[in-house]
Amino acid sequence: MDSNKKAALIIDDSEVNRHLLNIYLRKMGYETYFAEDGEKGLEKFRTIRPFFTFLDIVMPRKSGLEILKELKKIDSNAIVIMVSSFVTNENLNKAKRLGADWFIMKPFTRKKLIEIVKKFEETSE
Repeated sequence: MDSNKKAALIIDDSEVNRHLLNIYLRKMGYETYFAEDGEKGLEKFRTIRPFFTFLDIVMPRKSGLEILKELKKIDSNAIVIMVSSFVTNENLNKAKRLGADWFIMKPFTRKKLIEIVKKFEETSE
């Protein structure tokens, strides 16, 4: 199933981070969808098939790494960008092994986000 080229899903338990990503992505022309936990995120991912999924690592119930594994089972080509303030080499390596496409450290700048989004837009054309 093809992804929705101008949709972005933000799975993060932090309202502040969801809001910030929403503002930046909407300014870049993306329609944004949200989930405050992994289970809701998986449901939305199945129906929306977003071009980008921004996924927090530390969340209640299921970690972002567990959700990443599930997302990649649904669509191995999904572009998943991990977003976290808690980054260890172990988390980075595990995320890479599970298929994460990129990693953004919180706090991040609008400029950094634009750079990453453009990189993936160019490779998908």
